Amino acid sequence: MRGIGLPSLLAELFGPLVVVFALLTQLGDTWFLFALVVSSYWFGPHTPRIGDGLDRRRGAIVVGLLLLAFVLVYTTKPLFGLPRPPSAAVPPRGDLVPDALAGVYEWLSTSSGFGFPSGHATGSTLVYGGLAWAVRISSPRRRAVIAAVLITVVSLSRLALGVHYLVDVLAGTALALTGLAVAVRLATPRRVFGLAAAVGFIGLIAVGPTPDLLASTAMAVGATVVWTGFGDELLATPSRAGALSTAGVGAVVVVLGGGLALLVRTDPLLSGGGALLVGAGIVAMPLVGDRVAKTVAAQN
Repeated sequence: MRGIGLPSLLAELFGPLVVVFALLTQLGDTWFLFALVVSSYWFGPHTPRIGDGLDRRRGAIVVGLLLLAFVLVYTTKPLFGLPRPPSAAVPPRGDLVPDALAGVYEWLSTSSGFGFPSGHATGSTLVYGGLAWAVRISSPRRRAVIAAVLITVVSLSRLALGVHYLVDVLAGTALALTGLAVAVRLATPRRVFGLAAAVGFIGLIAVGPTPDLLASTAMAVGATVVWTGFGDELLATPSRAGALSTAGVGAVVVVLGGGLALLVRTDPLLSGGGALLVGAGIVAMPLVGDRVAKTVAAQN
């Protein structure tokens, strides 16, 4: 009833092209959205092809939207506990993929865990919708159209791969649009970070401290604390050297911090503490990058 036969219909319609959707679906995957949003915040007005169209304040709000997507998904999925389609664990048209790439293709094209609502639909709607609001280049209508196309492609890919029912995708999009409307009205990074933290705490009460929800909530708390204490300094327009230093140092810190968080994922105290530091570090990184850039310039 949830799927009304759409996933299987799309798989037949696209035929061999369904393999392409394994790549397109990455546009809504956690790793891609995280890299896109965090790098845009770190580069700020020096973001390639965007420039002054994005400042640190609006970039920070989009970081808050990403965190909001995390806590919404990790709360609602276990809350409803609805399964994915039976095909979700089977790579579609795996016969078209060379044996050497079979493992990678399986990772790209399958999903496990609860299916309602779609995390990809939720995340892509909040992030691309948020960027359409935050990036002030071109016209608002054109930005909205681009965001809508990206959201549609991601949502369609989930159906074509057979990892979601139609209602999962529609619910994820509706949930995200509601969150986006609320966040835009809040209008400040501190409030949006606080909203994500508040939703996370509600989720912890409703479904318990699952590892993903605990980590996401802790990241939102860390981001809220840092912006509350250093928001005015973070709003300063960075130099190009400062932005590059922020991205370089930040990438190293996130990789190391993320790896450490995975190692202690089963320990709630260590995992939560590590995630809190990661969230705080992401938001505070421009201050570190500016300091590094000034130190290097002074020595030359």
